[in-house]
Amino acid sequence: MRCFVCALLLGCSLLAQDNSSSPAREGTFYVKGIVYHYLAGTDYTVVAAAHSVLNHKFLAVKVRVYNGGRQSVTVKPEDVVLEDGNGGHPVAAISGADLTKKMRHPYNWARFAVTPVAGGQSETPDDRAVITPQLIEMMKAMTARTQASGNSAMPAGNGALYTDTPGALASEDATRGANICDPLCQLRNIEANSPDVLTQLQRQNEPDYIQENAFLANTIPPRANASGVLFCPLGKLSENAPPSSHGKKGRLLRVTVPVGAESFQFMIPVE
Repeated sequence: MRCFVCALLLGCSLLAQDNSSSPAREGTFYVKGIVYHYLAGTDYTVVAAAHSVLNHKFLAVKVRVYNGGRQSVTVKPEDVVLEDGNGGHPVAAISGADLTKKMRHPYNWARFAVTPVAGGQSETPDDRAVITPQLIEMMKAMTARTQASGNSAMPAGNGALYTDTPGALASEDATRGANICDPLCQLRNIEANSPDVLTQLQRQNEPDYIQENAFLANTIPPRANASGVLFCPLGKLSENAPPSSHGKKGRLLRVTVPVGAESFQFMIPVE
């Protein structure tokens, strides 16, 4: 009997640890026609989006990590796991440096829609936006509501913001913590007011632009965020036709982003 009680307590402890590492809430919002997925955990929030780029040869996966905790946290590109959502097998990411080397070869210019000569100043990601008190409160509120309801996540798509017009849901002061813009609105505005990397990568590009926007190892201090883009060959993802799709095939990418003691997993349809 004593052994049984000990085993039961151990199992409850492990279950509590597993639940503590699960994101509290999830949802989506749109920026310029691209769907962004977010997951909010206890101390961190992760936003991810993906789109085919470079003549549909590669998939660009943009990831932004917010640190709402009290200590700095380090994120590394090699810790992010990319998997074929249909086939279930891992998909090896290609670094921005390696992709840049491929793009610099003249015989790849037409294949990857490369702009070999700089035509203007390229944009760089704006990672200086800090986490506002409202965003931290969102993380805490999401966790509290989840614990009260007993659900680890809400259905995907709930809380979605459907608009392609930046600023349509809030004033220009929203990203500076204005009260009229709720935390979900702030997440969207940060993406809307940052360089539109995924859209730019669908056009002709300079190799340097790829490297400048690549996801790199970064130590994120409290109340700050960092973002970058991961790349993987689009041909490595298998196509599958869900029963409700009337024969239309589609690709899925599973993205797992570990941050500190928490893990965030997204299932993203490939556009």
